[in-house]
Amino acid sequence: MKILRLLYSIYAVIIIFLLFIPAIPIYVIIKVFVSYPQQQYWVHKVNRIIFLVWSSLVAIRYDIKGVENIDFHQNYIAICNHSNLGDLLASAYGIQVPSKPLVKKELLKVPIFGQLFAMASVPVDRKDHDARKKSMERMESELNQKISLIIFPEGTRNKTNNPLKEFYNGAFQLSLNTGVPILPVIFTNMRGFSDTNSLLIQPWKIEVIHLTPIYPQGYSNVEEYKDAVFKMMWNSLVDNSDLYKSFEKL
Repeated sequence: MKILRLLYSIYAVIIIFLLFIPAIPIYVIIKVFVSYPQQQYWVHKVNRIIFLVWSSLVAIRYDIKGVENIDFHQNYIAICNHSNLGDLLASAYGIQVPSKPLVKKELLKVPIFGQLFAMASVPVDRKDHDARKKSMERMESELNQKISLIIFPEGTRNKTNNPLKEFYNGAFQLSLNTGVPILPVIFTNMRGFSDTNSLLIQPWKIEVIHLTPIYPQGYSNVEEYKDAVFKMMWNSLVDNSDLYKSFEKL
């Protein structure tokens, strides 16, 4: 079984690279001829087409809910639960708002794809206090230009048995600083798609639910804001995921 998952995972990676390579000229055209705030809209459109084709070729399906909660004239800080590699795939196609994910700065050095990462994401550098401060300033700048971001507030993969692990402050501080609302998004069944410590995936149906956006104006500090969003996402996972139905709501 593990051999089959390995072969499938290799096949899935090869297919996605083969799909992205011919799309590179399209990204170049977007980079050159489209104004910066609008670039993400068109990159998102191209990426969704690529992931739709890829998903059909590797037998991955999506069940996407809560789109009615989105105001497409508003930019958001989309935050998601994070348990494995599959969450990155879930966010790439499942989140319906054109958004830039945060990526490690080192990914900009990847041959060919480095420029794509630079245009389609926000590179962050956490090596020291000054680097983290500059990264926060860059994220604020993106939000102030009406660009949406994708942030995993747990920071790293949730390796516990709980629906969520503790959130970091960054996304909520950004929201308070800029006035941009939080869009909570939950992936309800990702534990079976890939093991927490594995790079292997399998054919799967990815379930994505967009919850009601939360605006920062009703909160006086980061802790209060963070706690409200944490409870909302925790309770929604308990309600919508068979894996967590035995947990108490907060």
